Amino acid sequence: MVPALGVCCNEYASVYVTGGPIPALPCPKCAAVLQAHGWHWRFVDGLFTALRRVKCWTCIKTHVVLPADLCAYRDAKLPAVEAALDVGAVHPTAATRAAGIRWDHDEVAEAVRKVRRWFVAFDARFDQQVRALLPAAEGTWLERTRAVVGSSPGALVRLRAWLWEKHRVLLLGPTGLRRHGLVRDDLRRASPDLCIVTAPPDTT
Repeated sequence: MVPALGVCCNEYASVYVTGGPIPALPCPKCAAVLQAHGWHWRFVDGLFTALRRVKCWTCIKTHVVLPADLCAYRDAKLPAVEAALDVGAVHPTAATRAAGIRWDHDEVAEAVRKVRRWFVAFDARFDQQVRALLPAAEGTWLERTRAVVGSSPGALVRLRAWLWEKHRVLLLGPTGLRRHGLVRDDLRRASPDLCIVTAPPDTT
């Protein structure tokens, strides 16, 4: 995966899906220009949505271009996850509301479970990985993130951009980090601080 920095979900279709030429994206490993290579379909805001697939013909690797604010493997956006984290795990129902997740009466338990899974994913291991990449500072990983990228809303979106530009590490969201945006098999010999995915992919 490679992030479409500066292009969020609401702008993504006009930039990457309209059929015209796509912005030049460098391969995260060799810097060759990635070429359009079909589509990847997934749920975004509950709708089946096309994401652009690209390929590096030097590395022979394919990537999905991920909107700047979209979590990988989950139908969730980084600002929603951030809003839930700000409320905290001790108030899961309030965190679910803060994340903007709508539910019917029969779906409230599943919506709360979804947000609880986010909190589980951001565990001590994730904290250690992010701390290894951020400049030294006091506080939790989220507090340190805000010390680096600013405290206004959208810190996780800015963290994704900062990690990618500085370290070529992709913040997936609650599923962890990936060096060069590559799958785990490509990272077995890389530093564990840069590449461990903290939870298996799912669609929740």
